[in-house]
Amino acid sequence: MVILKLIIFAVIGAVIYRFLGGKLPLIDREKPSSEKHEFGKIETTSECAVCKTFMTEEDAIIYQRKAYCSNECLEKAKRMKYR
Repeated sequence: MVILKLIIFAVIGAVIYRFLGGKLPLIDREKPSSEKHEFGKIETTSECAVCKTFMTEEDAIIYQRKAYCSNECLEKAKRMKYR
C-alpha cells in the first residue's frame, strides 16, 4: 500500500513538472545576462549563413533556423536553394 502511494505521488509530481515546462520555478530560473565589459554590455552574436559576417542576434534575420545579416543574403540563400 505504501508503494502504491509513492507511485501515485511520483506520477502526480511528474505531471506537474511536465506542466511547468520541465523547469522548477525556484531552481531553474534563468539569470539575466548582465555581463559588463570595459566597452559596455557584451552581446551575443550570430554568423550570417551566406557571407559569414557577424552581427548581433538582435539584428539578425532568422529564416528556417539560420541567421542572415540582410535581406539580400536571405534572398541569395533562397535562390541558391532552388537551383
